[in-house]
Amino acid sequence: MPNGTLLEIVDKDNMKQTWMVYYLENIEASGYNRYIMLKMTHFIKWLGRDEKWHYTHAYLYGQEDNMLKDEIRSRSRMDALYAENLKSSFFICPSNEFIKKDCYFIVGQKPFQEYYRVTGYDL
Repeated sequence: MPNGTLLEIVDKDNMKQTWMVYYLENIEASGYNRYIMLKMTHFIKWLGRDEKWHYTHAYLYGQEDNMLKDEIRSRSRMDALYAENLKSSFFICPSNEFIKKDCYFIVGQKPFQEYYRVTGYDL
């Protein structure tokens, strides 16, 4: 199976779960193929290079082990400035020619949608 292949696998509770083939670990001493799989955690959509909406499953990870630091600064008597520090998130998804820098991934359903700007991608 090629890297990036999405599989729907029924779990022990009869629920469909989406998994992606991340890569094939080549162990010559093994008598079977050992695929490294990722369980997809999110379903994302974005406006692609072709100006059409695209959808895919993705695995989201970030710096969960780092404490999220919120910085709140007050400039004299103006409104407070809120900035999230150390909050990098990464999506792993199948290759897609329509992803471009500065597009927005939209995750979730209204009114709880989250938006992530693509600052770079690695093929």
